[in-house]
Amino acid sequence: MKKRVEPLAAEVGSKIVLPCDVTDKASCEAAIAQAVKQFGRIDRAGYARYLGQLLHVHLALETQLCRLAAEHRVFGLIVREHHMRTPDLLADLEVLGQCLSKHPPLPATGLFRERIDGLAADAPVGLVGTLYVLEGSTNGGRYIAPAVRRALGLIERGGIASGTEYLDPHGDRQQDRWSFFKASLDVLTLSPAECDLIVAVASDAFRGVHDIFQDLTHPPHAHHPYVSHHAPGPTAAAEPAMTPARTRVRDSVSVCIRRPAEKEVRTTHQP
Repeated sequence: MKKRVEPLAAEVGSKIVLPCDVTDKASCEAAIAQAVKQFGRIDRAGYARYLGQLLHVHLALETQLCRLAAEHRVFGLIVREHHMRTPDLLADLEVLGQCLSKHPPLPATGLFRERIDGLAADAPVGLVGTLYVLEGSTNGGRYIAPAVRRALGLIERGGIASGTEYLDPHGDRQQDRWSFFKASLDVLTLSPAECDLIVAVASDAFRGVHDIFQDLTHPPHAHHPYVSHHAPGPTAAAEPAMTPARTRVRDSVSVCIRRPAEKEVRTTHQP
């Protein structure tokens, strides 16, 4: 784990890397305390902006997952209704008096969505990596949620109307659902090329979330929401410039996609 995390942190310019066992409450609380010391506290407006950007990402991902669960053997085996986080995000925004229209996608969010749609079209199994990262975040999210509720003056308990349904969507079933998800991955039959792609996409998902945080805290063009570089017309906005780290991720994912994969028999599997 260390050999993967430290290079990733260096590439995205992170100044803090903390050890954390997401299954241990004390370990998570210690990491949260260190993060607060380093970065300070969040307010309601900042929290709502974060949720708004993640909602765009989940809408893109879950639209594809719902389709793939009915068409692709891999997703039919692993995708469950409780992986759909869009309702949680909408509910949290409502608690904060917000809605999606108030949060147009930032450049990093738009790029993240495009990568999701591109993978769905060209190499859908790669989206297992995206799902792994976003679903895995609920392990730490369960411990972050109470701290967020205390800091923002939300209701003390978690669950419905708490404002933290996205962070802690599973409640007491967190460990069981995460264990089941990992067990579902273990029984998949994947080629080496597919495994490489999933790992590359998972790393890219971590970077994608980091880039969203960067846009939220250091917006390059505060008054110019993201416009897809696939938009038609000669006056379409240019794609935001890629950082060296993002270019390397794009290239590594492209290599995995281009690598000849073992042929597989596609079967319809209803979730």
